[in-house]
Amino acid sequence: RMRRNLDLTYVVMNNQIYGLTTGQASPTTMKQMRTKSTPRGNVELPINPIALAVVSGATYVARAFSGEPSHMADMIAGAITHHGFALVDVFSPCVTYNMVNTYPYFKQRCYKLQDHKDYDTANVQMALERSFEWGDRIPLGLFYKDEQPTYEDSEPALRQGPLVKHP
Repeated sequence: RMRRNLDLTYVVMNNQIYGLTTGQASPTTMKQMRTKSTPRGNVELPINPIALAVVSGATYVARAFSGEPSHMADMIAGAITHHGFALVDVFSPCVTYNMVNTYPYFKQRCYKLQDHKDYDTANVQMALERSFEWGDRIPLGLFYKDEQPTYEDSEPALRQGPLVKHP
């Protein structure tokens, strides 16, 4: 879907654990984190939704934190109005099963990319570099944006509208 640049908004509610299944490791659970399903520690590296979206061809890639609802709303609104595939990775801490990545954890570390005047949201390389920034500082905001034709715009068979409406 990202590669085709479908006009779709995908919001990842990333709490780094499966909270609704009583604390099992999820694809974004940090390595070595102990969970109900990984009592000796998670052996897998976590998936990086931002890097995955950038290299897969998403044309709007952002990250937000539920502890900053106004900023989160701006990122999601931007994704919805974007013409193309948009991904917003939202840190949404699980207050029951994730005692590492908590609200205070993110509040202390997160900063906004757009506060840095030299950050260029059209630069793929810059977006990838920042997508791997994790630890003492974690970036929030619009990582990457590009205006490209969507799959629907590019596919000749769809230029006259949905196939079900063709004679």
